[in-house]
Amino acid sequence: MGKLINTEKLEELIELAILSGRVRGADPVSLLISAKIGTGKTAIVKQYREVPTCKYVTETTAFGIQQKYLPLIESGQIRHLIIGDLVNPLSKQKSTRETFIAFMNCLIEDGLKAIATYYMRWESKEPIKCGMITTIAQPDLLYAAGRWYEIGFLSRCVPVTYSYSPSTKMRIHQEIAEGEDMYEPPPKYVWVPPVFCPVKPNKEINVSLIELVCKFEEAEKVYGFRRQKQIQTLLMANALKNRRLHVTQEDADTIMELCNYINLDFKEI
Repeated sequence: MGKLINTEKLEELIELAILSGRVRGADPVSLLISAKIGTGKTAIVKQYREVPTCKYVTETTAFGIQQKYLPLIESGQIRHLIIGDLVNPLSKQKSTRETFIAFMNCLIEDGLKAIATYYMRWESKEPIKCGMITTIAQPDLLYAAGRWYEIGFLSRCVPVTYSYSPSTKMRIHQEIAEGEDMYEPPPKYVWVPPVFCPVKPNKEINVSLIELVCKFEEAEKVYGFRRQKQIQTLLMANALKNRRLHVTQEDADTIMELCNYINLDFKEI
């Protein structure tokens, strides 16, 4: 995949998710990005492979994360795991992939306090959390969605979906025809503060978003409490992006626009 076209809003969501990892007192927002095969999903997230608070991996297991990254997660150096394609860790035998999903369920929201298995002994003073930014092909997501809602995995992640409009497809075809498609997008710079920042939420704006959250609730057939917390965290992340420590209407306007991609509708870009 070469030049990415019309993916700016998707990238904005990723960057806000990354910044959410530096909002004091908030859980890092996790994203599950989905589209058809060959739409550049992995290329989009791979751009963030050199962000200091992120660790990009192409292949992993729950045990691999425990062995290699727990100390960095515990210290706050890693706030997001970026997995290029979720199909890789899910292509293992059933017990391995189920262990992975259960482990990420805990790491994303509940927090990991202790591990006591045959292979590993580990304990932290406080539960540690880490967000995940990953991609999955549209057929795989639709196949797994029901089960993932049942176990809470899909509500822990913000689903971000898209498809290509006819005009976008033609632009991509043109890029390929002109030979401009044969390169890998370079790493993107994202400003991330070195410390956790106390961003003050705006209660009035939070209340005004309840109607939107209820629409998510109706569409997803689950309670929207997690989604509300995630959107409120994205509001604070957007404030942080604009070097503010308080949420304003500007942040609400931005997040409302980005919410067009938070669904399983695969809207065109």
